[in-house]
Amino acid sequence: MAKQPSGASADASAKPDPAQNIRQTAEATLAQAKQAVDQYMREAVRLYGAMESSVDAAQSGARDINRKAIGFAEKNVSAAFDFAHELVRAKDPQEMVRLQQEFLKRQVEQMSGQMKELGQDASQTAQTATAAARPQKT
Repeated sequence: MAKQPSGASADASAKPDPAQNIRQTAEATLAQAKQAVDQYMREAVRLYGAMESSVDAAQSGARDINRKAIGFAEKNVSAAFDFAHELVRAKDPQEMVRLQQEFLKRQVEQMSGQMKELGQDASQTAQTATAAARPQKT
């Protein structure tokens, strides 16, 4: 084996190693990719949390609206039975007509108020769910 002159080894170390450049570029690219994936995962977790909060708010509001609607239905059925009891005690057809008119008037007013209240609750639920869906910037 021939020994290289001392000047030749200096030239070899001065030349950039293409394999080393490729390794460095690959490592930098991998580091950037990992950073991008980590950022994506943090954002996905944050958005999932916001969506989960929105769903919870919507479900809670829907449960409240359903309970209220059931309460209204019970109240309306009770009013109908009360009316039926009054009707069977009516003394003449004129009293029956008067009772019917009064009952219908009360029911229309009552149901109008109930629908308004349910509509307001539904609107509030939608606003709450929408607000919960907006993720907070961290």
